[in-house]
Formats: sequence, C-alpha cells, structure tokens
Amino acid sequence: MADENTHFSKYFSLPQFIGKSVFDSKGRDCGKIKSVLVDPQKFSISGVIVKKRLSKEYFLSRDYFEEINDSGLSLNTVPIKPGDKVADIDGKNIGKIIQINLNPDTNKLESLEIKSRFRSEIISSDRIVAVGEKIKIKSL
Repeated sequence: MADENTHFSKYFSLPQFIGKSVFDSKGRDCGKIKSVLVDPQKFSISGVIVKKRLSKEYFLSRDYFEEINDSGLSLNTVPIKPGDKVADIDGKNIGKIIQINLNPDTNKLESLEIKSRFRSEIISSDRIVAVGEKIKIKSL
C-alpha cells in the first residue's frame, strides 16, 4: 500500500502550506502563510493569505509564486504589503499602506489606502512607479 502513494511525494497538501515562510525575490521575509485560497470553479490555488508579526494580513495571488519547497514559498517579485512606506518620486515620505484594494474578479491591484499623520488617501495603482524599500508614486 505504501508503494502506491510514493508518486504523490512530490506534491504538497493544503495543510502543508500553512505556516510556511514567504520570501520575496530579494530573499526578504514577507511573513508566513496563514491560509490557502482555492478557486472553486477551477479547483486551483488562487493565492495565499500572508501574515507578518504585527502587520495586517494580506493576499498574494499565485501570479507572485516562483517556487514552493521545504524552506517556504519564494516569490518572483517584491510584493506590496500593509505597513510598507510610500514616497513620492523624489523620495519624500507620504505615509504607510494601511489597505490594499484588489479587483474581486481578477485579484489585480486597484488601489492602496495610505495613512499619513492626519489623513488617509486612496492612491490608484496607475500612480505606482516603483516597488522596493519604499513604494514610489507619481503626484497628481
């Protein structure tokens, strides 16, 4: 009976994903997988919910996935996360991301809610010009 299941050893079951570390394309820790979301129509993984210590949970679509192995999930880019700093083109700090708004049908980024000292602001995704240590946006 054990011999019949050996060909499944190259696969992960959904519970095996939970708690795995997530690393961006630069090898930085992005948090741990809290849950895996499955598209019930296609019966495929749509993405994962990631949580890092004191930060808010956030969704990463499978478009970000590079590889999963025993070390964790490697991403093909640097994701935008709650708590990331936002700056203008000149590098002047504007605030921090408090909410990431995705299109419910495509899971594509639509906008970011940014909080500065005294107010919050919605920034359309088409204003994002760079993602790295800070999220850089162009002014209106």
